[in-house]
Amino acid sequence: MTKKLSINRFQYSAGIILLIMAFSLGIWVRAYGEQVGGSPESGSTSYISSLSTSLLSSGYGSDSASPDWGASWNRIKTSAQWVPNGTVTAADVMSGKKFYNSSRTEQTGTLLVAGSSCPTQEYDDRYGAPVTPTTNCVNNSDWTVPSDGIVGTEKLDTRSGLIWSNLIFNDAGTPTFRPSNNSNWSWDASGTANVAVGNLSAIALCTSMGDGWRLPTQKELMQAYIDGAYFNLTQPSNWFWSATTNSSTSKWVVQLSDGYTSGAYYQNNSQVRCVR
Repeated sequence: MTKKLSINRFQYSAGIILLIMAFSLGIWVRAYGEQVGGSPESGSTSYISSLSTSLLSSGYGSDSASPDWGASWNRIKTSAQWVPNGTVTAADVMSGKKFYNSSRTEQTGTLLVAGSSCPTQEYDDRYGAPVTPTTNCVNNSDWTVPSDGIVGTEKLDTRSGLIWSNLIFNDAGTPTFRPSNNSNWSWDASGTANVAVGNLSAIALCTSMGDGWRLPTQKELMQAYIDGAYFNLTQPSNWFWSATTNSSTSKWVVQLSDGYTSGAYYQNNSQVRCVR
């Protein structure tokens, strides 16, 4: 009786050991099939296969990678390692909107657009301090300095995308960009400074500087004021010639400190600032 009981206990113990070994082998086979490059996968019951299929249907990742981990793992790995390559900044994206630039860190746009958050004025000007929602959106809008290396560049208006030049100065008969010095120019070629640089009109002055510089229109000058020219450009209180004609003898000038615009006799003196 005692001998039979011992045999049953041995058989029971052996069975338990076999079950444990079978279970362990099953785990090893499944893990092996899902982790090693050319090994068979476990089909519809495989989480790895299901995830890879889902990524494929969404167009994420690639079946190829180096080192090669097999199609499923390659797709999962390349999806996890993907990084966006955007070039926009917060100033390019509408205020409050979320975006990703050149990393997977979420960012928030700061660009204000007409009607979005300012009921009476699109952006800002030099007045209205302290600022209230009924007078200005913000009291300052920072423009940037482009890194394109173009001679004469002063600031990029981040709202309109226009790049504004320094002032144009008559340097002993040569029109030259200067950060703070300016000359008085007529709209036509009759002014003293115009004659000195080769009888160039205000329009021809900007064109002669090359690199796509041109004389801005009246509306571009007025928009520059709205976008914050007072805070960002040197000597904004000057009157600047526009390329816009009021009549045969009158051309529009704009003061960048307050946005005031007026028709001026074309042989009067004003300053010239170019745009591109």
